[in-house]
Amino acid sequence: MPDEIARLAKVLEPSFTAFGDAVLAATMMVVALRSEFSEPMKKEDRPRYRAALERLPKGSTAIPRVVFVNPYKQKTDLHWRVTFTVGPTRYESSRRFGSVVEAETYATDFLARLRREINRP
Repeated sequence: MPDEIARLAKVLEPSFTAFGDAVLAATMMVVALRSEFSEPMKKEDRPRYRAALERLPKGSTAIPRVVFVNPYKQKTDLHWRVTFTVGPTRYESSRRFGSVVEAETYATDFLARLRREINRP
């Protein structure tokens, strides 16, 4: 799955402000797609999975939400982090923000960019 995420992240990179955000978006989409198939994946499902993977981001079933923007204190470095969910799975952005307003603005922007990618023609 890491190769699948890396390939999709390269496709998404122009739409996001940082490559790490493209990787986060790709991870959400690939994991959501993979969860639609049995574990381990049946041989007869592989062609359908690969075809859906090639279409990503279009048609992604990932519906990300912001769970919380929370303070994160590491010794003297107080900053804010954003955690998203897709279904029961949580994804924490690696980005740090100096205020809750910056973190909330980032979360709104990230979700808008991701939804644009999923819904593009």
